[in-house]
Amino acid sequence: MGFATHRDCFGKRVAVGELAKRIMIRQPSDVVFNVKNLIGKHFNDSCVQEMRKRLPFSIIEGPEGESCVEIHGIKLSPVEITTAIFTKLKDMVLMHQFHHKFKVVICVPSFFNEQQREDIMSAGRRAGLEILQLIDEPIAAALSSTTIKEGVVVVFGMGAGSYSVAVLHVSGMNIEMRAQCGDSCISGDQFDNILLVVDYCVTQMIKLHSVDVRGDKCAMRQLVEVAEQAKVKLSSQPTATISIPYLTSSGQGHGPAHLNITISRQEFEKLVNNLTEQIQEKCQIILKEAKIAAKDVDELVLFGGMTRVPKIQRIIYEVFGKHQSAKVNPEEALVIGSAMQAALIVEDQQEMSKDMIPLSIGIECEEGIFTKVIPRHTRIPTKRMVKIPAWCAQGECLHIRIFLGEHVIVDHNTLLGEVELINNRRSYEGGVDYELTFEVSRNYLVEVSVSNADDGSKTIKAFPIDEKVVCKHNVNRAVRNTLRDWSMYAAEIYADMRNLARHTINTLSDALSARKDELPKDLYEDAVTALDDLLKAMGKDVSVLHDKIRAAMSVEFHGSYNCKRRRRAFPYRGR
Repeated sequence: MGFATHRDCFGKRVAVGELAKRIMIRQPSDVVFNVKNLIGKHFNDSCVQEMRKRLPFSIIEGPEGESCVEIHGIKLSPVEITTAIFTKLKDMVLMHQFHHKFKVVICVPSFFNEQQREDIMSAGRRAGLEILQLIDEPIAAALSSTTIKEGVVVVFGMGAGSYSVAVLHVSGMNIEMRAQCGDSCISGDQFDNILLVVDYCVTQMIKLHSVDVRGDKCAMRQLVEVAEQAKVKLSSQPTATISIPYLTSSGQGHGPAHLNITISRQEFEKLVNNLTEQIQEKCQIILKEAKIAAKDVDELVLFGGMTRVPKIQRIIYEVFGKHQSAKVNPEEALVIGSAMQAALIVEDQQEMSKDMIPLSIGIECEEGIFTKVIPRHTRIPTKRMVKIPAWCAQGECLHIRIFLGEHVIVDHNTLLGEVELINNRRSYEGGVDYELTFEVSRNYLVEVSVSNADDGSKTIKAFPIDEKVVCKHNVNRAVRNTLRDWSMYAAEIYADMRNLARHTINTLSDALSARKDELPKDLYEDAVTALDDLLKAMGKDVSVLHDKIRAAMSVEFHGSYNCKRRRRAFPYRGR
């Protein structure tokens, strides 16, 4: 995640994340990245000096010999930059969850020393986070990815900033680290910056245009971007094209110099051979330090995007004789493992409280997706309302199923019962608004009242919660299974959401075409806007798509028309 200070109409401001990455293209010296490799390190450290040579921003010495960064004449410590990143992450959570207290588990490389860990803790506290624990990356990956209950697990991780390999012994939920090694001087950035860009792209520019772009920071930043894209493509394709028009304006004949070259996977592997040999050597050393042979390894876990590179996968297989566990996405292994550890810590800190809901209560959404209405750990008694727009004909009945649990797929949760939504309109079809009010009493009795906004009718149903379902053992198991399975269903959920979006687009388009002249102007414009927003959201993440579908389905047509009707409800978020 990038960090930058920039000037706009409001003066000097701090940018973190995607905005900083956009600034990086034209102002590479004003954007800081990979600050994890600077935190807690002295300026004279060999890795810091190596970073100074290849990174576009200025790394300077602090008052006590520590590494600092200078942007626009402002000296910033790695702790201050990390604090800004943590604050950005906290703000992102606040956009979706209204919490005043943030308890977090932070994942750090296993080779971090005490000073580096203390700096991470300090940055977290400055950002207003309550840090439950710092967890080593190999342990987090093992928590999320192991499929064995007991045995020896080798965890290999490599991302943009560092790599690590560890030998762990797993016994149930207990994980013991037998041996580990790691290095921030060998990472995905070295593959991008040092080798692919400098040794290949720069050489090709000199050969083709007699231009050395190493003194042009903007050109070098563009090379780094396309090099990373080429590396990703070479993980699944035999060749990749590196193309940058108008890379520099000082080519032969003083005209623009374009870069357009093709690199094969074999050429790439030859370029990075020195790094891959170091990785192979360190993997062999870790077995000796753990005093085990490759045949003693029961499972291999990988994390980090660089583990998708075929050359690295071959090296790991040659050393350990095992194929990787495919339980979770390597890029998500650390996040899921940290979340699992946080859940376990919270459950250990608090026994089941009789004045809190132990598991979430919610309803079935489209295609069997669970939508929470009352989240777990909400104090009881409590009352929540959701508003459901549904398209149905007169007399048509919709069934809303009520569930207790945490899993994103309703079939993995406990069914409490169902309520009926009946359209009593007499004159026309169209959007009908229902209000579902959930009330939970201290004895775990769930009452759901359904009211129709059109005719004011109201029905109430009660669903008792069996105390055996919410015992501590069952609750802990439900939470663990949810965290473990989430990544498996993420792609399926997104596909279902896209199908629902397409259906909504077709339905709304048919309705607008059939009755364009009969609809009020303001209603027609609202519908067109909702349709346009939904079309634009088709390529975005599931939360954005969810919101735009909900907005489109909430458009109510006060007129008579025939349309394809949604036969299942799509809920608003609870309030």
